[in-house]
Amino acid sequence: MAPIRVGLIGLSSTSTSFAAGAWAAKAHLPWLLKSPDYKLVALANSSVEAAKASIKAHGLPAETRAYGTPEEIANDPDVDLVVVSVNVAKHYDLIKPALHAKKDAFVEWPLGANTTEAAELTELAKANGVKTVVGLQARADPIVIKTKEIVQSGVLGNLTSSNVVVANSAFPTQTWFAGAEYYLSKDSGGNMLTIFFGHFDFEDALPHGDYRGWPRKVVQENYPRTAPDHLLVQGTLENGALASISVRATEEAVDDVGFCWVITGTKGELELTRPPGSWQTGPPEGTLRLRVGKNAAEAIDFSTIHSSDVATTEEPNMAAVYDAFAKGQDDRFSTFESSLRVHKLLDRIVQAS
Repeated sequence: MAPIRVGLIGLSSTSTSFAAGAWAAKAHLPWLLKSPDYKLVALANSSVEAAKASIKAHGLPAETRAYGTPEEIANDPDVDLVVVSVNVAKHYDLIKPALHAKKDAFVEWPLGANTTEAAELTELAKANGVKTVVGLQARADPIVIKTKEIVQSGVLGNLTSSNVVVANSAFPTQTWFAGAEYYLSKDSGGNMLTIFFGHFDFEDALPHGDYRGWPRKVVQENYPRTAPDHLLVQGTLENGALASISVRATEEAVDDVGFCWVITGTKGELELTRPPGSWQTGPPEGTLRLRVGKNAAEAIDFSTIHSSDVATTEEPNMAAVYDAFAKGQDDRFSTFESSLRVHKLLDRIVQAS
């Protein structure tokens, strides 16, 4: 089968932390260049010159086309899939031309800067019959896939609770990155609630629940913060099971555990743990333990779910999302429609807090 031809918006010629285009270079580019299922044929940046600079900086083929507007890359007849990896404030404007041109679309999470934008993009994609992907890459994580398999197998019995404790030490607590102040604003669409917390992907992990949230505000002298950095969310799943999520910002977790998720059923418990960091990006470290009845807890192997090519790629979960999209494994990636449900759930949490 011919490879999917990709037009990428947002690949910078620099790749420093939080710089525009850094995530495109770190997470998207490696697999697009490695996978036989994809071919990167075009870039669009703020100008044609900026796109050409990125082509040169990353050693891309000379025939890679350079564009300065989203309309130009959307109307390229040799582009099948348009990928947008920039600040969320620009997602709406950058992907709309691709949807109008009936091109498949991959947009980083959050889909829109607010639910209104996300809903309009979802409706536009549906009206034009295009395939969509959103960068909620934890859904493709092998430990999450294995967790889902175990829960669906019924070995835990009827689910009674789901409890998550997260220590977010991925970012500093008393300083911040110049140029990324948007992350500290509750109105930016891209902050700890929508990005870090939202990456838990409620559509897949805690679907259709009723949740109430309590965000805490922290104000810092040089970088005023209106977005929460501590979150407590609780509610019920559609089967009546209790659910709670606690996220705290800390320089270092006292137990070196960044993420602990315990799922309890009438027959047993399942525990998922990960070290500190951004859990959704798929660090190979992590444990999955299952205990049924009075039996001793057993470690569950999840290492073989990704192919070796995917597992050894930088940002393997993003590579796995691309792999799943190419192979039609719809349960391993989020669409515009499913991500819109996450947007709406986050809105309900804020409104109830």
